[in-house]
Amino acid sequence: MQKLWWQDEGIRAWAWRAWRYYSWRPGYQLRLSVAEATAYVDMKNKVVVCNPQRPLPPLKYLSGVRHLPAGAEREFQLAYLESLIAHEAGHTQFTDTDSLPPGLLGQLVNIIEDERMERLMVRDFPKLAPLLTMANDADAAHWIDRQGAGGDVIGGCLLWRFTWNHPVWAYKPDGPDAHLWPQVKEILEAAWTAPHHDDVVLAARRILALTGRDHEERWPELSDFCDGEALALDRGGERNKAQQDGAEGDGAGQQGKRGRAAAGQQEQEDEEEEESGTQTDDGARGDEGGGAHPRFGPGSGGQDAPQRPTPEQPPTAQSEALREQTLGEARRLAAALRVPYDPDSVRPSRDRGRFRYDRFVGGSERPFDQRVGGGSPGETHLRLAVDISASMASGGRMMQARRMAFTVVHAAQMAGVAVLAVAFDERVQTLIDPHTRPQSALNAVAALDVRGDTYLSPALRALWTPELSGQSVTLIITDGQLSAGDYAACGALKAAHSGAVVPILLGADAARPAYERAFGVCVHMDDPAQLTNHVIAFLRAWQARMRR
Repeated sequence: MQKLWWQDEGIRAWAWRAWRYYSWRPGYQLRLSVAEATAYVDMKNKVVVCNPQRPLPPLKYLSGVRHLPAGAEREFQLAYLESLIAHEAGHTQFTDTDSLPPGLLGQLVNIIEDERMERLMVRDFPKLAPLLTMANDADAAHWIDRQGAGGDVIGGCLLWRFTWNHPVWAYKPDGPDAHLWPQVKEILEAAWTAPHHDDVVLAARRILALTGRDHEERWPELSDFCDGEALALDRGGERNKAQQDGAEGDGAGQQGKRGRAAAGQQEQEDEEEEESGTQTDDGARGDEGGGAHPRFGPGSGGQDAPQRPTPEQPPTAQSEALREQTLGEARRLAAALRVPYDPDSVRPSRDRGRFRYDRFVGGSERPFDQRVGGGSPGETHLRLAVDISASMASGGRMMQARRMAFTVVHAAQMAGVAVLAVAFDERVQTLIDPHTRPQSALNAVAALDVRGDTYLSPALRALWTPELSGQSVTLIITDGQLSAGDYAACGALKAAHSGAVVPILLGADAARPAYERAFGVCVHMDDPAQLTNHVIAFLRAWQARMRR
């Protein structure tokens, strides 16, 4: 079963570090799950749950979202996840209760407390301000898209929390209770700066009394924008049972048992406690001087928040189409990239080794051959340079190059082989580096298209500069339309390079002599279906030479 992007170990480790940074509550258990609309914190059982799959705001409102991170949906979701973690951490710092009143009162208390607590978090973590602004703008966009900018004043309390300082969006009361908005707004904004949570509850009661909705049941439309409902509202029993049973949607079974840290979290806690002091019963760091509980954020000797990792991108339509077209070729090439292992000897084995069908059908007791001895074949890594100059547009060469590059990269991923890739015209464009995520790498290759003039030698310098372990195999895909000076520079670079080079020439018979003088005998093919066969043949021959 394929992992979701947020189930990646790097994403989960970062989320845990972010929780520790914003809350300094190592005794809590952090879960990422799509079972919740946004997030909640259960301070009684020390569990915090965040939904990492928040969708982008509707396109027509996207321009109104301030501080939107550059990139696609994944970058937004990762930033929004950090805002959720910081928000729930704020509740553990500043919300003086682990429960909410029932019904609409509890939802209104939640709305007011969220703004009060976020302002206190920004006071202690000033760099949170743009992140929380982005999250509130995104929530405002979703609310306006569903409910509009008007409505009654209870919904207005939520929308005004999101938009009180927005340059364009604002709550515009147009319901039967619109005349009450000035009084409600005054009570609401006073509660945002109240010193205690009890003041928030009192303000919520006053607003409901003013509108005559004192005993009204909870409002479902507010639920997707309210956190912290687990302990008091009518879904609390179901949520607590789900925690005990370990049922957390797509995140089930991945965060450890209730009351224990998830896999990897306990080790992180132990390491960080050694560096940071003694853990007290409430999860805060011990303080020799006593008094107010210490902070781990700005102004207290702490460091900046952990840097967000690069999330995996969803596959593009181009990438999906190329995957379907080249899957068979990629599998064959992946098998060729795995360097054969020559054992010193072979012995029969009951339970391990290479399966022997002839022994199996004959009823042999030991249908396996276990290979014994022999050194490791060593590592191999690939380097790929793809020509995207304007001359590649003729004869379908760009399509062939894109297809071949995609096959090579996909095969390397299947074989577990490291790969570096650049595209070149008169400039060098890095496609894949050691930190590029697999799907992001395939998306980058699938998006290749023609640009300007051909200049190969700078691409080879950039491609051969990074040092990777193991034997190097470089594939160069071009139509060979290089200048004399560029050919000479490429020949000098090739002579100084110790790894194997597979030069692939697409079309242009006239360019072949100069191309082979620089790189040696090349794979010259117009038929993309034969390119993979020739590259596999080259790899087999190269591996045979390496084993001599």
